[in-house]
Amino acid sequence: MAQAPSEFDLIAQLWAPLARGAVGAFDLKDDVAQLPVSPHGLVVTCDQVIEGTHFLSSDSLDWVAKRLVRRNLSDLIAKGCKPIGAFLALAWPQGRPQAQVADFARGLGDDLAALCGNCPLLGGDTSSTEGPLVASLTLIGTPLALNARPVLRMGAQPGDEVFLTGTLGDAFLGLQVRLGHMEASQLTQAVQLALAPKPPPLATANLVATYAKASIDVSDGLLADAGHVALTSHVSLALELDHLPLSDEATAWLTRSNDPVESLLALATGGDDYQTLFCAAPEHASALTAHFQAIGVQLTQIGRCCEGQGVALTYREQAIVLPNRRGWQFSDA
Repeated sequence: MAQAPSEFDLIAQLWAPLARGAVGAFDLKDDVAQLPVSPHGLVVTCDQVIEGTHFLSSDSLDWVAKRLVRRNLSDLIAKGCKPIGAFLALAWPQGRPQAQVADFARGLGDDLAALCGNCPLLGGDTSSTEGPLVASLTLIGTPLALNARPVLRMGAQPGDEVFLTGTLGDAFLGLQVRLGHMEASQLTQAVQLALAPKPPPLATANLVATYAKASIDVSDGLLADAGHVALTSHVSLALELDHLPLSDEATAWLTRSNDPVESLLALATGGDDYQTLFCAAPEHASALTAHFQAIGVQLTQIGRCCEGQGVALTYREQAIVLPNRRGWQFSDA
C-alpha cells in the first residue's frame, strides 16, 4: 500500500497552486496569510459540507468541492460583494482513498477560478478523522456598493418590489430523485444540478450592490429566507406562488401534480437553490430587467413589500396559509 502523502506534500502538490501567486498567500508556506488592505473593508462568510448531510458518500468529490464553493459564493453575491480570498479546512476520513483529495482540489480550483473571478486560496488546514468527510470554506469579499457596505437583510420598505434570480426548486427535485422518492426519467437536469446548485454569475453582485435595498440568498428555502428579510426589515413580503420562476423540468413536474399549491410550496421550501432574492424600488424595475438580460440571468418579480410583518402568500390572487415548515432547519441536520 502506497504511503499517504504528508500534509506538507498535499499543500505543495494540491493547495499551493490554488493560491494563484497571490502575494499575501506566501505560497502557502507559512501559518498565516496577509489580506490586502481594502478601502471598502472586508466581508466574510463561512459555510461547510458534511458527508451524509449535504452530500452522499458516493458523490464525486470534485462536485462536493463545487458545492462547498457555491454555498459560500451565493452569500457574497447576495450581499453585493466579490470574493478576494478563500480559506479551506478539510477533515479527511481515514478510510477514504488519499487519491480522492486530488479530485476535491480540482473541483475547488475550478470553481474558485470560473465562478469566483480567479479567487486565490490563501490558507487553511487539512487533517484526518475517524468520522465523515467535513470541509469548511471561508470566503473573504469586498463590497461593491458606493457606500462600501454589504447589502443586508434590513433595508426593504413598503412599496418595494421583490425579485428573484434564476429558477426555483430544481435542487429539491433532483435530491428527491437521488433519494429514491421520485422517478429520474423526466428530471435528469435537476439530478445533475442537485450535486452542486449553481448561483447566478458574479456580475449579479454588481447589480445587487447598485439597486437592492435588502437581499439574501435562498439556500435555506424561499419562504424561510424571505421571512428573514421581512423580520429584519420590519415589513411584510407578499409573494405570489403562481409567479415563481420554474425550469422546464419543474414546470412539467408541476403539471403532473394533483395539487399544484402543495407542489409549489414544496419547491418554495426545499432549499439549496443558491439564487438571490432582493428588494428594490419599483422605478428601477425596467433597468433591472435590462441589466439582468444583458448578463444572461433570468429575473422575476415574485411579490412586493407591504406594511406589516412576515410573509404572505397568494395563488391566483387567493390567500394561502403558510406551511409550518418553511425551509431548512438546524434540527434537519
